Amino acid sequence: MSNRWYFMAGLLAVLLVSGCTATTGGTARPAPSAAAGSLTGSTIRQVMLDGAALSKLLNQPFKTVPPFPPHFGDGDKLVDRYRSPAPAECLGVVFMLQKSTYQSATGKSDVRNFATEGWAHDGTSVRVDLVVEGVVSLPTAQDAAALFARFSAQWKECDGKTLTVPSDIFPENPIADVRVADSVVAATVSRGAGANSILLSAPEARAIGVRGNCLVEVDVTFFGNSYPSDEGSGDVNTSAVDIAHAMMDKVSALS
Repeated sequence: MSNRWYFMAGLLAVLLVSGCTATTGGTARPAPSAAAGSLTGSTIRQVMLDGAALSKLLNQPFKTVPPFPPHFGDGDKLVDRYRSPAPAECLGVVFMLQKSTYQSATGKSDVRNFATEGWAHDGTSVRVDLVVEGVVSLPTAQDAAALFARFSAQWKECDGKTLTVPSDIFPENPIADVRVADSVVAATVSRGAGANSILLSAPEARAIGVRGNCLVEVDVTFFGNSYPSDEGSGDVNTSAVDIAHAMMDKVSALS
């Protein structure tokens, strides 16, 4: 249990030093029966799944993360966690809602609003440690589709590469298994602890989906050590994708 306590403490520390203000495959899915409309303003906060919905999806309990309450802001409030990642174009695969990721080559960003929220495991013998959800709204569905296409191409280029960041907690972040299907791009990341760290590497599932004028982002962090008795159905290959699709369905319902 001590290893798991250190594991979660290290992940929370990453969020703290990152300057965060708040917190493959996949089953074939039919296209929505009608195109989603546009979500504006704080309505996008309703897209995120709560603890009960996550518990139903992953078959384990979750609780809010008190140091990182739900956060909503304008696009100009986005920040970058690290100033010198390498390769820089892979920053958005490992880390959610990065300012530079959402900027064009000219430094322009069409992000209107974003929202984010984190949920932590509520127990010691579970598979998933943390789930972080994010939603970004853009002016039009065409803008969102174009940005998703750009992200998909970037993620494919990052497949097999390792993002290095100036951190003594998880400095090495190999990226693997990038795939695009059913309006979702997904990847698996192994957050590598420093050479002198007592922390285990943290397997993470990442996904970005597009629906209407919104992009949804998901990060699911798994414990580095697992046991047959662990509660839950979390799977590094499918969980982030499943959460992304559930959020995309909420975009359609709210539009």
